Amino acid sequence: MVPPVPGFGFTRIKPPRSPTPTSPTGEVVYRLGFVVSRPPSGFSKRISSILIITATGLEQSLLRESLSDTTTDTIGHRNRVVGNLGGKSITLLETGIGFTNTAQALTEAILDSSPEFAMQIGVGGAYLTSLLKVGDLAIATTESYGHLGVITPDGWQSAEEIGIPLLRADQDYYNTFPLDSELASHAHKIIQREHPEFAVHSGPFVTVEQCSGLTSTGNQLAERFSAICENMEGAAAAHICKLYDLPFLEIRSISNLVENRDKEKWDLSGASTAAQSAAITLTNNWPLTTGR
Repeated sequence: MVPPVPGFGFTRIKPPRSPTPTSPTGEVVYRLGFVVSRPPSGFSKRISSILIITATGLEQSLLRESLSDTTTDTIGHRNRVVGNLGGKSITLLETGIGFTNTAQALTEAILDSSPEFAMQIGVGGAYLTSLLKVGDLAIATTESYGHLGVITPDGWQSAEEIGIPLLRADQDYYNTFPLDSELASHAHKIIQREHPEFAVHSGPFVTVEQCSGLTSTGNQLAERFSAICENMEGAAAAHICKLYDLPFLEIRSISNLVENRDKEKWDLSGASTAAQSAAITLTNNWPLTTGR
């Protein structure tokens, strides 16, 4: 089904009977140059180009060192590094933090180079009910906008209360965007196999506009979305990838627990390294299969 085109609200554009032109990778490009349909892609597909996005430079420093034959430039005012890893072309994009930066940078990259797969990596805060610990790895099964909705006399209500979807595609999407379950499952198994030093968890993520610096706030969001951790970018990335029908995977390492804020207990550097190690492993093991 054809997703809506940015800037045109929820209006669907019907493709002509014989859409032209096609890109060198087989993607069908309709009017205005937007890629609105691409061939099936999944965890078992052999791909040649991967886009890896991070909010900060720290979260991609190890990856930059791992690439060969690199070139650097900017796209949409964002730093971009292109190189090779595991026989694939890897694009590293530093988006900046938050929804808007992520959506803008990711859209620029998709329209510029039509990657075959996107991966978001970085750090996250673990909700206490998840039992995750600092340094653990987490893989998203869903991504939810944590603050989008309505405050009513009866409490918080999701965006469905407003009645206008964020996206109409194969279904109506409000707060939550499901991620590819097979892709997440295979990534989980491979990371667990190749990195026995890490505890690996999978579950729902929440994307927030303000970091939860109170135990009570974190507990509330964890209960609301049955979530294991929070971040500031993932839902926007999942949203844009769904819009452009681009396979998407999100991996985060836990830098802190979501409790009363105490930065002395955090490990941003260690968590950044762990998430990048997982991304390098997955890149070298693509297509993702659980057997040797």
